[in-house]
Amino acid sequence: MVIKQTLFWGCWFTSLATTALLFFWSLPLSPFKHPGINANEAVIIFFPVMGIRWLTLATTLALVVIIWGQRLNLATHWIVILTILVLTLHFLLGVINIGIMNAWLSVEPIKTRTTNAIYAAIYFGLPMFWVLLTAPLMLSVARFRS
Repeated sequence: MVIKQTLFWGCWFTSLATTALLFFWSLPLSPFKHPGINANEAVIIFFPVMGIRWLTLATTLALVVIIWGQRLNLATHWIVILTILVLTLHFLLGVINIGIMNAWLSVEPIKTRTTNAIYAAIYFGLPMFWVLLTAPLMLSVARFRS
């Protein structure tokens, strides 16, 4: 259990740190600055950091499902099925997040500051939803175990 907790919190803080780094890198863009700079080839650096963030989030989700499955005394095959379902949902949300990022950073003449604000809110909101959801779930398991 200690190894799972250590891995979970390491991945959780990595997810939080990479989200903060992506936010920091996004500050020169619209809607954070108006009119903001246009995205160029340099934003390709976002993708490896996004990949690290989504892999660490996937790890936190899988660990929460496994630990909760063990806590609820579920059979191993149910834990595996639930883990696959959660990771599939996570993958779909990751694809949506990449699409939102593409729409946000694309250069279109019809985009406004409001649309950029909506794109940025979704882009940062999806991973923060997972980060903020997994921490209380892990803390509640740890509290029940002690």
